Parts: sequence; C-alpha cells; structure tokens
Amino acid sequence: MTDVYIALPEPKVQEGASFTATAYFRSGGAASAPATNVKYRVDNLSTRKELTDWTSVTPAVSVSITITSAHNKIQQNTNDREIIQLTVAADRGETSANYDSVIWQVENVYGYTKNA
Repeated sequence: MTDVYIALPEPKVQEGASFTATAYFRSGGAASAPATNVKYRVDNLSTRKELTDWTSVTPAVSVSITITSAHNKIQQNTNDREIIQLTVAADRGETSANYDSVIWQVENVYGYTKNA
C-alpha cells in the first residue's frame, strides 16, 4: 500500500490566486510511485460543489498539481471565505488504494470579476 502526503504552499489564499500542490508517495517509509494510478479531485466544501472531478496524472514518487484561479474563485459572493479541498488517491479503484486530503481557505476579494 502506498501512502499519500500532500503539501500546500499556503493554508489561506486570496480569491483568484493560483499555486501548485505537491503529492508525495511512500511505501514502508521510502519514496515509491503508486503501482497503477494517481488521481486527484478538487471540491468546494463551503458550497458542496465539485470543481474538478477525478483527474489522472502520471504516477511518480511525487506529482505536481496545479490549482488554478478558477479553483480559487468564490462561488457564493455573500461568503467572506470558502473552504476548498484537494484529495489525491494512489491506486484508486484497487484494493490497495490510499487517499489524502488537504484544505485551504479562499478569502473573498470583493469586486473580483475574473473567471466570472
């Protein structure tokens, strides 16, 4: 079973920001690429809206996942902030599947209109 660990550059960002998250994979404490697949999804927990459905990336000992300005757009303008979650799966759909999730806050920048 491959363990999954996700690193974010910041736990709080302004609306419209973009950044790269990194997922690391370990087996028995050593770097190890998942055997079959690596997938991720992004959800807005505040609005319960799926932002990106399960998406495949090439398995490796670490993978970079681009979190775009569209992911970090406030979905409901009355919210001062919204909580976004990234979930990464190693070997999703297999009996050896393992997951990790991280969350961050997106602060509402009132008047922001990009990606409307």
